[in-house]
Amino acid sequence: MIRARMPAFDSLLTRRVVVVTGKGGVGKTSVSAAIGLLAARRGHRTLLCETSGADQICGRFGVPSGVYSVTALSPELSTLSIQPEAAIEEYLLRMLRFRKLYEMVFKNRVMGPFIDAVPGLHDLIQLGKVFDLEREIDPRRRARAWDLVVVDAPATGHGISMLTAPRGMMRLTRSGPFHNNARDVAGLIEDPARTAIVLVSLPEELAVSETTDLYGRLGSFQSQVAGIVLNGVNATALPDDYAALRPALLAGADPAGRHAIDLADGLLRRQGAEDRARASLKRLGPPVVDLPDLEVANLGSPELNRLATCLGCAT
Repeated sequence: MIRARMPAFDSLLTRRVVVVTGKGGVGKTSVSAAIGLLAARRGHRTLLCETSGADQICGRFGVPSGVYSVTALSPELSTLSIQPEAAIEEYLLRMLRFRKLYEMVFKNRVMGPFIDAVPGLHDLIQLGKVFDLEREIDPRRRARAWDLVVVDAPATGHGISMLTAPRGMMRLTRSGPFHNNARDVAGLIEDPARTAIVLVSLPEELAVSETTDLYGRLGSFQSQVAGIVLNGVNATALPDDYAALRPALLAGADPAGRHAIDLADGLLRRQGAEDRARASLKRLGPPVVDLPDLEVANLGSPELNRLATCLGCAT
């Protein structure tokens, strides 16, 4: 079998976890799904995790939502929507062992708001769920349940808060079970050999600016950025000599021809914006990969498969 190649992002599939983040509205979920699909095509058992209660993936693949349970999308690809409250309950029940004790201690008017107010707790517990999934064992195979966990992380600032939550909880608690849990999670998330980060941007000035700012704020996590996806790039390119030929074309054009030239001029301006965006992102250092603008508001399975193919052919 001939397998798709992804030279720019080859290192992704050697990791255990891939975290995808970027400005809101740039297509993080679509890129996460495309990475998951490509990994699954290569034979990796892949779990695609949405965070903060987001639940888009099942609908895009036309399958019913599992609601905090793993849902199969294909033989090698599954998805899970991580619900922060459910993840906290799962973690605390594992510590306390008895549901009645958990409900007595934590399900009351005093402790409920207190838990919500603990800085970084929701983010830590969600990453803790990723930590558990990364080391989960499939008893039937007697091996790791997942070769790769792809995390569709929150946008920009919240994405950084999630990545730094384990270290923040360690400083806050100093010792004890929460400290130990945070230390274990930090060991996974901060390990360049096991966790990679992918940033997503659009060929727009604001999106590129926010991606540049995000990269700067990543600090020590910069070394884990395996690549930047420039999403929504127009696949149609004008000939290199269009600008030189334009005066002659315009001189002999009828109204329909002038309209065509206006469209071409718009495309040329867009190409210029894309070139500037790509150049700015490349200056950050990690490889930049283009993904096409499919002009579909809510990408479904066919479009996501096309994006996976594009990633597989990227150089």
